[in-house]
Amino acid sequence: MPIIEGYYLVLGGGKIGSDFARYAKEKSFPFVVIIDVDESAKATNSSVSVDREELFSLIKDFHKSKPISHSVYFHCMDVRNVPDILKIGIPEFIIPAVPTHAVVNMAIDMFGSVSSGNLISAVQIDENDEKMIAYFNDILSLLPENIVVFSSLKDGVVMFSYAKMGEICPDNCMGPAEYCYNFKREKPETITAYARKLIPSYKGWVFESFQMKSGIGGIRGIDFKEHMLSLMEHVKSVNEKRDSCSIEDRVFFIATTCNCHGIMNLLEVR
Repeated sequence: MPIIEGYYLVLGGGKIGSDFARYAKEKSFPFVVIIDVDESAKATNSSVSVDREELFSLIKDFHKSKPISHSVYFHCMDVRNVPDILKIGIPEFIIPAVPTHAVVNMAIDMFGSVSSGNLISAVQIDENDEKMIAYFNDILSLLPENIVVFSSLKDGVVMFSYAKMGEICPDNCMGPAEYCYNFKREKPETITAYARKLIPSYKGWVFESFQMKSGIGGIRGIDFKEHMLSLMEHVKSVNEKRDSCSIEDRVFFIATTCNCHGIMNLLEVR
């Protein structure tokens, strides 16, 4: 799966996806693909709609430096089917613009198997599972309380933000690393840095979202590819010794973060 420079994949065609489409045209981005499960999503107003066969052909042509007619395309599909697109090539940037943890959804589906179903899954922590409860609470204890805006023990989810509950960041914010000018707040470290500090103690992968424009971030394709290959090796290793696996071997986290915000999910190798 090669990295295709100049190719941007936007997951979601609503407000953010539509905004990025306009921005991409203004800045003359070479090739943008927007996907959304809603065939009448807002982004369709500023893009050319194509079917699956046309989309695959466009990606292959762009990768081979063949000319394409337009710069922004829309394809109606569920974000969970993105792995089908990634088989052709990895975009230079992946821009999550859906109200779910897109990287987690993609990871679960990328590690799917016809014979055994998904090889990894999001955890569901039972109230009587003392080991999992302790595992989750230990992770929380390593995070500053002022950046944790929501956590769900049952679902193994933690949401981070330098904005407090009820505070809304302006659309034109570039998310500076050290200080929040909107809420006049010091930021000793970025949310990405805090999430990465967990890795020496807990198995995990942090997908950093870089500012593409005000209010919109993207994950570098090369980072996405490296993390997924590393996760693949981990899943393979756990499967090979699954009879003797501890919770520390089996459970891991995936986080998507930027300077100011982030979300983390606990997952497990099944």
